[in-house]
Amino acid sequence: MQSLSWLVVVSTFLAAGVEWIEAFTIVLAVGVTKGWRSALAGAAGAAALLLAAVAVFGATLGSFPLGAARAVVGVFLLLFGLRWLHKAMLRAAGLKALHDEEATFAETRAQLGPADARGRLDWAGTATAFNGVLLEGLEVVFIVIALGGLHSVGAASVGAVAALGVVALAGVALRAPLTRVPENALKYVVGLALTSFGTFFAGEGVGVSWWHGDASILLLVAAYAAVSFLLVVLLKAPPLAEPRPGGLLRVPRAVALELWGLFVGEGALAAVAVAVVLAVGLFVDRLGHHALAGLLLALGVVFAVVVAVSESRRVSVQRGAGDRPT
Repeated sequence: MQSLSWLVVVSTFLAAGVEWIEAFTIVLAVGVTKGWRSALAGAAGAAALLLAAVAVFGATLGSFPLGAARAVVGVFLLLFGLRWLHKAMLRAAGLKALHDEEATFAETRAQLGPADARGRLDWAGTATAFNGVLLEGLEVVFIVIALGGLHSVGAASVGAVAALGVVALAGVALRAPLTRVPENALKYVVGLALTSFGTFFAGEGVGVSWWHGDASILLLVAAYAAVSFLLVVLLKAPPLAEPRPGGLLRVPRAVALELWGLFVGEGALAAVAVAVVLAVGLFVDRLGHHALAGLLLALGVVFAVVVAVSESRRVSVQRGAGDRPT
């Protein structure tokens, strides 16, 4: 992974940057409304807890056998990346609202109540800043441990710290939510990168022999990007009119929809992805085709994404139909 340590730095920088931007928005809202003493106290407390989490998680991961650690980290990183990618695709297709830092800033200020210019420590403000930094920072901790814990923790840490520095400097200079940052586009790129790293690590953990070693991560990024862009185009297309089923077809159609919702509803993305990893591991164990297993794993991840976006499209069409007058 040394040959691709730059990709670890870039991926961690972008992923952590998105999280730090969201944390900064909350801290800024607390600082403006309840004073910077409360905002910085909450942020500092969360930062201390996050550093402790890095030490604990890093030590725990180091106690696992290397193969098991790769499998565990790979699966969780894959699920994490797929969640980001799925949401980013829905935003790009217009099926999900774009994230708005200005709206988050206004909402946080409204929840905090009247401004307090006395400079004293406000516990509600401190708790809000603490929770905001902690929740966003936990994802940064996971990304650093997952991307760097197995191969290059130094590179991942450099990316996360650099992102924090850039966001902090930009925030201090502007003293406003960082709305000009293309946050949704960054989440799309991060989703592609984390999904690719997760596929690679999970594959290593279950015995996959990647075709070009570490460079296969770049091939996975390119392949997932091409497929996801195509799916976004298809999601943007207007839905085809569905013929109304006749009397004999109503019952089987209702049963089919019920089964679809039962097995392909919320959480299907995670369920299919885990099933694919387990199936590929069984395939390698029984048949030993280590190189072919990599292709099967990548195709399985694509299938999981297709299942998830298909369900999202179906729900969107149903909601649209429900809004139309009958």
